[in-house]
Amino acid sequence: MPSKAVSKAASVAIVALVVLAILAGVAYHYMVSKGVTETSTSTTTVTSPQTAATTHTTSTTTSTSPPSPSSSTLTSTTTATTSPTTGTVSSTTAPTTTTATTTQGVKYVEVRDLSGKLVKVRYPVRRVVVLQSYWAEVVVALGAGDKIVGVGKWVKYDQYLPESVRSKPSVGSLFSGVNVEEVAALKPDVVITDYGYGKANEVISKLEGMGIPVIRLFCRSFNDQLKAISIIGKVLGAQGRAEELIKFMKSKYDLVREDVLKAPSKPRVVMLSAYGLLKGYLSTYANTSWGRLINEVGAINIALQKFPNKSWPKIDFETLAEWDPDVIVIVGSKSELVAALDKVLSDEKFSVLKAVKEGRVYAVPAWGSLGGVLDWGPRIVIGYEYLAKLLHPKACSNIDWRADAVYLLKHFYGVNVPEQAFVAYSIRWKEVVDFSGKAVKVPLHVRRVVDLISYVNDLALGVMNRLVGVSKYAHYNPILKKAYPNITKIPSPGSSFSLNIEQLAALKPDVVIMWNYKPSIVSEVEKLGIPVICVNVRSYNDVKALLILLGNIYGVENRAMKLINDMDKIVSMVEERVSSIPQDKRVKVLYLWSKPTWVQGGVGCIEDAIRMAGCVNPAAKYFPNKAYPIVDFEQIVKWNPDLIVIWWYARYGPKDILSNAKWSVINAVKEGRVYKEPFYEHWGPGISLFVLWLASKAYPNLFKDVNVTAIMDKYYEEWYGIKYTELFTQGGSNAR
Repeated sequence: MPSKAVSKAASVAIVALVVLAILAGVAYHYMVSKGVTETSTSTTTVTSPQTAATTHTTSTTTSTSPPSPSSSTLTSTTTATTSPTTGTVSSTTAPTTTTATTTQGVKYVEVRDLSGKLVKVRYPVRRVVVLQSYWAEVVVALGAGDKIVGVGKWVKYDQYLPESVRSKPSVGSLFSGVNVEEVAALKPDVVITDYGYGKANEVISKLEGMGIPVIRLFCRSFNDQLKAISIIGKVLGAQGRAEELIKFMKSKYDLVREDVLKAPSKPRVVMLSAYGLLKGYLSTYANTSWGRLINEVGAINIALQKFPNKSWPKIDFETLAEWDPDVIVIVGSKSELVAALDKVLSDEKFSVLKAVKEGRVYAVPAWGSLGGVLDWGPRIVIGYEYLAKLLHPKACSNIDWRADAVYLLKHFYGVNVPEQAFVAYSIRWKEVVDFSGKAVKVPLHVRRVVDLISYVNDLALGVMNRLVGVSKYAHYNPILKKAYPNITKIPSPGSSFSLNIEQLAALKPDVVIMWNYKPSIVSEVEKLGIPVICVNVRSYNDVKALLILLGNIYGVENRAMKLINDMDKIVSMVEERVSSIPQDKRVKVLYLWSKPTWVQGGVGCIEDAIRMAGCVNPAAKYFPNKAYPIVDFEQIVKWNPDLIVIWWYARYGPKDILSNAKWSVINAVKEGRVYKEPFYEHWGPGISLFVLWLASKAYPNLFKDVNVTAIMDKYYEEWYGIKYTELFTQGGSNAR
């Protein structure tokens, strides 16, 4: 692909756009998708390692967007040759071989970066500044996140990065400028950055003038992504980890390429910017890394065919209608995708398009917000899988992009992101995954819900007005009765365990949310043609996954994430305070259900909460794979718990245990440490409060400065609109 130097005029335009984006609170990648016009001329001299042939190319290009990591062309010793017919990319880059050298007793590693420059870096590398989020993701994936001492200003918005990285000192960006003095003050061994757009060349020149080595990276193809990871791995001394990551990515990419060949045809596709749609213009992806991706997943990018030398050519609607694509793919941040799809659906002129008539308008969440699948770095391969599966659902039926995303993030990034975070979008539906692993298509806008399990979650998410049916148990929920008195007016067709199918059908729900304990009932509902979301919550992470899932279903993702952040803050505070307690000094907690001999085993949210509170559940060791084992009293005596907690709904209380002579031999009874838990739903936001409450009872000295009741009141007001103390006295009383 011909390369181009960014003109001064374009740079000024870019800076102006960045200022506007900052005022709007928009993240870096969001900005670079905006459209501006740029004209540039570039000359590239390329030496192919295979042929040693030299090619000189000069081009003049009119582009509709500022230079950005997904599309810019630039001057370098790398060339990407694109076939407008097939879209396949062959990239020839200067070898990235590594050389270890020693100068006056100091070790160095020499590596050729993607600009072709041989860079000498002191070894081992201990301090790194990374200016882009996707390269920070690579550093983290290679197990070197602790080496990052400074980041670009937009890195903090990448939700796939740990907070320890996102909170590092920010040194600026290639658009608005990098404070090189601040970079130098961080004493980095190396700086990793893109090059060739914005103020990159100026920044790099200044850094190198200060004696700071800079690794330049810029990717035009999937192969370049792998090379970039290899280079970073060599610089950081993490070659083995880099090879493992590359192997994973390549295996998934090869599977995509293999499967799309099985497709009976290649759909004609136009890829549009979501931001452009919402601003009233059509900006296409042509000769860009993402534009070429369309052809790599077995389709034909019409814009690339028509404008082989342009990056984001703007077109008018008449041109789009003339092209009449089989498929329209809209790319943007997750927060703008549904609005962009609505724009296409609501604008009558789009209705003449084949893609709209056949419902083949899809949206791809990009960049670093949770659920984003298309970005540079390791997650780019998930973007390939996502698009291949949408474009060729039958040929690519064996591709499980969500499972691959979960594995990538957990195995390499060390973060647990559930499958429920990843949504596929169409103009007619959005596809989520429930807790049974089933992909379920629900309406793009869910307005009528029968929720048989998570109604307090619905209250916290502010969507009670969408419930047309609830479980019969919702009518007795003390929080709902106080915070949402109309709960008793919402019809109940039964529960997940006993459901009146006719009554359910009469409610005409868009979706039913229920426990998955009765497959026969689930099947009966599905026979009605109603989407069913099956839920099974067994841990704190499952509770968060449920909230993420509900946020995606209802379209209130931001509120769900804010709720989860509040939950995590409470749990993190507790875990930090109890972290130094030796294992043999931890309080033994026994949780009792509806009967005193019905205990909490090693599976379930309660077991997780006991652990997070810094305590030990003696029953978990004996029943690691059971949730609710029934034991004899002699076993409880052998366990001799230090503290006993009783289920809130149990018809007995602490007095019944404390006054029973046979229980007097147990430490918890001797010390009067028998409590009834505060009210909360075990599968809802209140579990974080239970963790705090339990820790305060188990280790009162560690929490003597914490007003648990005040925290509960504030939390309830924020999420339920009432105070905890309006309903109950502070949990933990021995009186009941």
